[in-house]
Amino acid sequence: MLASEPPPSRKLAYNPKSPRRLNGFSPPRQLISVTQSTTTTTQIPRSSSPVFHITPHRTGVNSSSGSVPLAPPSTLPPPQPTLTATFDNESNRKPPFHLTPSPSLSESSSSSSSSKTPMELLAESMKGRMLFAIPKKGRLNSKSLEMLEGADIKFTRSHRLDVCLVQNHPIALVFLPASDIPRFVAHGNVDMGITGQDTILESRTQDAVTEVLKLGFGGCKLQVQVPERGPIQSIDQLAGKRVVSSYTTLARDYFKRLDERLGLVGNGEEGSATRVEYVGGSVEAACALGLADGIVDLVESGETMRAAGLHAIETVMTTEAVLIKSTNVKHPDLVPLIKKITSRIAGFVASNKYVICQYNIPRELLPIVTKITPGRRAPTISSIEDDGWVAVSAMVEKKNVANVMDQLVEAGAEDTFIVALQNCRVETRLGLSEPPAAEA
Repeated sequence: MLASEPPPSRKLAYNPKSPRRLNGFSPPRQLISVTQSTTTTTQIPRSSSPVFHITPHRTGVNSSSGSVPLAPPSTLPPPQPTLTATFDNESNRKPPFHLTPSPSLSESSSSSSSSKTPMELLAESMKGRMLFAIPKKGRLNSKSLEMLEGADIKFTRSHRLDVCLVQNHPIALVFLPASDIPRFVAHGNVDMGITGQDTILESRTQDAVTEVLKLGFGGCKLQVQVPERGPIQSIDQLAGKRVVSSYTTLARDYFKRLDERLGLVGNGEEGSATRVEYVGGSVEAACALGLADGIVDLVESGETMRAAGLHAIETVMTTEAVLIKSTNVKHPDLVPLIKKITSRIAGFVASNKYVICQYNIPRELLPIVTKITPGRRAPTISSIEDDGWVAVSAMVEKKNVANVMDQLVEAGAEDTFIVALQNCRVETRLGLSEPPAAEA
């Protein structure tokens, strides 16, 4: 590219019909200043393709500067590696200007080679952390997030990312479909997880995972449902017919036992075994569409089934959300952290199950009221200033609070009130499916 420069006292003329081009694009409309050299021309190799750093001016230029129009910012090409041109007016023995690479040149090349995707950066950050699988969506997701908050597990999940790092523990949360979590835990890909008991049996991973704790939410029943006004009204009548389900493993196991009891074998029409087929969603519509004579599906309240004209004739199993871990520990160094998190979650679960009941009672009535409020181990009894009276404090199940308070008032208790629990630590043994029953 050949750059020609006029004497210092002159301005560069610009013809709109024949615009000069700088590095492949038309000169913009804003004014820029170019410091001129006493040397009139210089030859720059085309292979270098420099882009000059130029200083825009909104109004006018000084007498020693030339001016060219500059395009609006919106029309400028994307940023690229640049060369800085330094003009020299003091000595003719030096080149008219010096080309030096801009700092952005080396920075851009190094950053492009080392750039990584967010998932790659997350994968590096997950090293050495305990992986905790959380249901990605559905009926278990919201309750699981509430439980994590109650256990003081702090995190921020980025939009559309299924992995996030816990801020106050060396833990990475992995959001997965609930049906996939048992397999990930069983194979040791994640260390802990939250899922339903039904998904463990459906995936046949019950021997490879340990059910650490029942979480008290997500309770459902896996039921056999048939049309309420149809000819089939018992499980024996449905045997040998067509059944659809999203839980084909559990459904086939159930009807296999039923068929063996009734002596139904083979695939013929008369006296054949029950045919169970898979349907991914809207299972309740299968009977109305003529696809099946009955269905097997999870039922929480039963409203959806009643709206579809179905009713239950048999319950295959009851299920709820559970905390699970791998039976064969893949990372022994994470065992202390697994126990700590399990204890926190167990405390939150207990705080949702129990409340503190406090009341005053004459000392001679203690044998009666302690049978009403035995506590988990024993009630706490404290003396008060009033002679002959004591204060009693005991944990009672939240679902029985109203009945317990009625019984205490009838027994002679006064000043009875309930205190809610935010969190607690009441379970010391890990691996139990539920806390031990309260002692009488």
